[in-house]
Amino acid sequence: MSNDRFFTKEKAQLEIYGKSGTVIADMKNLSVSGACLEWTQEDVNLIKGDLVRVTVYLKALNRKHNLSGEVIWRDGKKTGITFIRPDQVLDRMVDRA
Repeated sequence: MSNDRFFTKEKAQLEIYGKSGTVIADMKNLSVSGACLEWTQEDVNLIKGDLVRVTVYLKALNRKHNLSGEVIWRDGKKTGITFIRPDQVLDRMVDRA
C-alpha cells in the first residue's frame, strides 16, 4: 500500500475525544494512512496519543467526510494523525482507562 502524500488546502474540524471544544484547521497533506493539520487558534489542548474525530469539508464536492484518528506528533500549531477505524476508538479509550 502506498503512503504517498497529497498536498491539500481543505478545511477540517477536530473534536478531541474526552475533551471539550473543537479546533478548526487546514489539512496540509493527506495520505491513505494519515494527515497533517495546522490551526491558528491559541491554547489548543491536543497531545500525542489523543483520539480525534476529523470532519473534512470538501468544498469542491460540497460534501463533508468524517474520519477517526490518533495524534502521532505535534509541533507548535501542527499535528500529524494516523487514521484508525471508527470501531477502534472505543477499544482504545477503554484500554487507556
